[in-house]
Amino acid sequence: MQKKFGFVIFLLLSFSIISVQAQKKSVSNQNKVEEELMQLERDIGQANINRDKVFFERIEADEFIYTDSGGGITTKTEDVASLAKPPGEFKLVAYDVDEMKVKVYGNTAVVWGRVTTTLKGKDREVISKSRFTDTFVKRDGRWQLVAGHSSRIREPQK
Repeated sequence: MQKKFGFVIFLLLSFSIISVQAQKKSVSNQNKVEEELMQLERDIGQANINRDKVFFERIEADEFIYTDSGGGITTKTEDVASLAKPPGEFKLVAYDVDEMKVKVYGNTAVVWGRVTTTLKGKDREVISKSRFTDTFVKRDGRWQLVAGHSSRIREPQK
């Protein structure tokens, strides 16, 4: 009887250790995915500064839709084509992402955050802040952006 009881205790301890190790591995994998997506958001910022058409052709899914703060929408085709045009009067010189949060739902992930952009013109600099929500889907081992939305953060009125 005592041997049987000892064996049961051994089994329970073994399963507990395996369970704890599996949970630690799961949390580690979750943190790795979250960091990968946050880095991807920073890469998107750099690609915007560099007007990197090839990057956006790869990262944006064919069905990608971006909704701006005014309710306008831009498709992947329109977004990529806009990068072939000259930047205009103002040039994007900084794109800083912070306050990011990531939630992963299997092969889908949502990233929320804040971005501060700096545009430089001939005579002036324009700094603006906005909140964004990006939705990614993992396909063929890589994350693709399927939807994005941005809303400007208005400065408090004095």
